[in-house]
Amino acid sequence: MEKIPGTIVHYSRFNPEQRTGGVESFAKSLKLAFQDVRFLDARSDGPGSEAMQRVVASGLPVVCDNHMVLDWPDGYPVIGFQHGVAAEKKFITWSRTDWLLARMQARAARRKATIWVACAKWISDEFSRRYGNQTNRIIHHTVDTSLFDGRLANRGSKLVLHDGRSRHKGRELYPSLQQALPDWTFEPLSCSPAQVPERMRAACAFLHLSRYEGNSIVCNEAMAMGLPCLFTRVGLMRDAEPLDVRVIEVRQAYGRRKRLIECVSSFLDGLNEVSYRPRDWIVEHASQRAFIASWSNVIADWRHLKQNGV
Repeated sequence: MEKIPGTIVHYSRFNPEQRTGGVESFAKSLKLAFQDVRFLDARSDGPGSEAMQRVVASGLPVVCDNHMVLDWPDGYPVIGFQHGVAAEKKFITWSRTDWLLARMQARAARRKATIWVACAKWISDEFSRRYGNQTNRIIHHTVDTSLFDGRLANRGSKLVLHDGRSRHKGRELYPSLQQALPDWTFEPLSCSPAQVPERMRAACAFLHLSRYEGNSIVCNEAMAMGLPCLFTRVGLMRDAEPLDVRVIEVRQAYGRRKRLIECVSSFLDGLNEVSYRPRDWIVEHASQRAFIASWSNVIADWRHLKQNGV
């Protein structure tokens, strides 16, 4: 599969080769679309740095983590990638970081010479409603479908994986589920990124009981692997997409615990009767081929902006 020729720069708070996280996973996924990807981080390569000056002098396309478009010279065209809406998330996490991020996102929305790209339609709609900055493109987080190949090896498996790493991702819900449903084994997806495909391959289902997401990469990976999935209606589940997964409302997961147990029990008990095909959507909308095609359009938009101005 032919990648987009040339070099692209990704700029974010941390170096994705030294840290793990959603933004970092996205940054590394750019290698699936572009021949050459260079990583700059604010700690080493921020405003005024020689690295940033070289990028500007070379006229390279830059993909920024949303609000970090503010670090670049005002007239230089950059691509702002919208991973999520901090103005929503701050009321879920009550994190000082998210409150500050919300203020910076509002400021960034006013920057000119910016191509805006969102990873889900709901994010695009929210930024437009709140700040008036129209998103140019929507690119879903891609999955390497050769690694997450849909070849499950889970005959007789009772392993139910989840990503409950934090409170707003449902960390406190799973002990209750394990106690109420002892025939199933609920385990977090606690492993290195390289081990995720094989870990998913052995599971019978995947749960994601989050109160907030932009477009969760781990959910896309579980769908690509063809696992039956039960998600709360956050992130991509807010888009009007024909995703073949079971969806419950956030209030069902975080309300009366008995109701959550009933929902999960019904889902798991029906695994032998219901055939889920979530991989089909990933192949069409979030495969490497779709990712390359989408980014080709973004680069064309960027070149037009660079040549013609705002």
